[in-house]
Amino acid sequence: MRILLVEDDELLSQLLTEHLTSQRYVVDIATDGMMGLYYAQAAAYDLIVLDVNLPRLNGIQLCQKLREQRYTVPILLLTAKGSSSDKVMGLDAGADDYVVKPCPVEEISARIRALLRRPHITGMPILTWGTLALDPVTCEVRCERQLIALSPKEYGLLELFLRNPQRTFSSSLILEHLWSFEDAPGEETVRSHIKRLRSKLKTAGIDDFLDTVYGMGYRLKPAPPIPAPSAPTAAPDLSQGNLTHAPLPSIPQSASPPDVAPATIAARAAAISLWQEFQLPMLERVALIEQAIAALAINQLTEPVRQAAAHAAHKLAGSLAMFGFPRGSELGQTLEQELQLLLQVTDVPHLQALVTELNQVLHSSPQVSKATAAPVPTARDQTHWLVVVDDAQMTTQLEAAGQVYGIKVEGISHPAALASLLTGTPAVILLDSQFVSTLDTAILQADHPTGSKPYVVILSQQDDFAMRLAGVRGGGNYMMPKSTPPEEIIQTIQTLLIAQPSQPIKVLAVDDDEAILQRLQACLPAWGMHLTTISQPEVVWATLKQMQPDLVILDVEMPAVSGIELCQVIRSDRTWHNLPVLFLTACREPNIVSQIYQVGADDYVSKPFTDIELATRIMNRLARNRFLQQAALATQPHHH
Repeated sequence: MRILLVEDDELLSQLLTEHLTSQRYVVDIATDGMMGLYYAQAAAYDLIVLDVNLPRLNGIQLCQKLREQRYTVPILLLTAKGSSSDKVMGLDAGADDYVVKPCPVEEISARIRALLRRPHITGMPILTWGTLALDPVTCEVRCERQLIALSPKEYGLLELFLRNPQRTFSSSLILEHLWSFEDAPGEETVRSHIKRLRSKLKTAGIDDFLDTVYGMGYRLKPAPPIPAPSAPTAAPDLSQGNLTHAPLPSIPQSASPPDVAPATIAARAAAISLWQEFQLPMLERVALIEQAIAALAINQLTEPVRQAAAHAAHKLAGSLAMFGFPRGSELGQTLEQELQLLLQVTDVPHLQALVTELNQVLHSSPQVSKATAAPVPTARDQTHWLVVVDDAQMTTQLEAAGQVYGIKVEGISHPAALASLLTGTPAVILLDSQFVSTLDTAILQADHPTGSKPYVVILSQQDDFAMRLAGVRGGGNYMMPKSTPPEEIIQTIQTLLIAQPSQPIKVLAVDDDEAILQRLQACLPAWGMHLTTISQPEVVWATLKQMQPDLVILDVEMPAVSGIELCQVIRSDRTWHNLPVLFLTACREPNIVSQIYQVGADDYVSKPFTDIELATRIMNRLARNRFLQQAALATQPHHH
């Protein structure tokens, strides 16, 4: 059976998950109320365990929202508040039961079993099929009193079909019921488990109990007659669904698990591998903080030790979230702020508590969000353009003008044909404005990572704000009058495309934190960027001349030479005066941000960052710079 646990206490959720998994439940974990609402809507659960004090949407509000949507699954509330008014509020919101923390996990498990035993339809607690009997309380399966040893997933498969005798389950639907989002395998695994379950039951004397419905999945066969009255239990009327519990709610066909995409799974494995490499250096930074606290406890904290600890906390704040420890970054930032104050011996217990939590965080598994999995941009053929207009003559003229400039212009008469064509690599789409309202923008935007989406030019007979707004909402990048001569259209778009990166982007990153440099190495090459990293600011000047980068990434705080000073050096040279400079920093103080821009920086990204945020900021900055350079060249007077 599948349970959704909505709990923001990482340690408690881990403890509960381990205990419930040992009881053969499948457990999904949501860490805030909004995530819990999404999970509840996206998958079929038998029960929800819900903490009251949750971020974004508290447990009472979540419970109310689910009940307003006629969500009938049992809900067990967990809370640290045990007053009668709190219990009344929770039960009035639609909860089925209420447990006050702290309490033993065995009690929570017992409450769960009690809720799952509550009959929605009358019937015996033992699920039976002919002489086969499954006891949900003891998790035992017997045939003619003979115990059948099943793996947890085989047991779950059998229970799923016995609880839903009239329902056909596809492999994907079985995955929804029996595997958590984190662990979902491919459909071949489902077929393997069904094959093993059939084999074990056949060995015990149960002929094939499933029908394979071609093209749809699997369904429980009608129960065979019981051969003798000495059978351990009387068979209920399965054709009417007389089981202990109501059938599991159906899953909306449009719902899709948020965290099982291959890119996310790959990102999770990469994050764990990267964390294993850098866990020891991170713990050494924590040790510097512990050393400072120990010195403070005996009133012997020196200024160098305090500064070293504050610097270590600063580095932790800027990097831990990128390794999958967002709470670690928060604790690092808090410790950095505390260590910058005038400390007293009385501050030691508070600092020790922060470090203790930080150590606990760093000894847990890293979290990987969907947003950290970077899609790989696909290269587009700059000589392949599509034209979607209802004017055959204009299409012919554009095709002829394109040939002059070495461009293959392909004309189609309706945007419905775009869906299949966009699987190729067109660089440009010329779209008639009359098709904007009917064009499905998802065709243009879905499955095309940043940097790979075609450049969409809207051709319009009118030029006003409403038309331009409709064009932008329709996925357009630029608008031109439809009456523009074909050759001018081709020339204008070619000029616009100069602002789009056509060669691999060369990025130079300067940071004294090796963990950040490794994180960039794992991130930016996936976006088609060539990355060079430097941990010694003194060698930047020679590297600039040798590498000729398109953009430089600088950290603010570095030993010997700060990033702000380094930016000033770059801006002092004619060659690099206009080189885009992006700061990557954990500093958020307004005076530091102001200083970054005053010395000539183009942009800054706060640590911790996500891959998509950083890559998008880099490409947007480069595209804007190329466009401004081209515009400047176009306005210069021509000398003959």
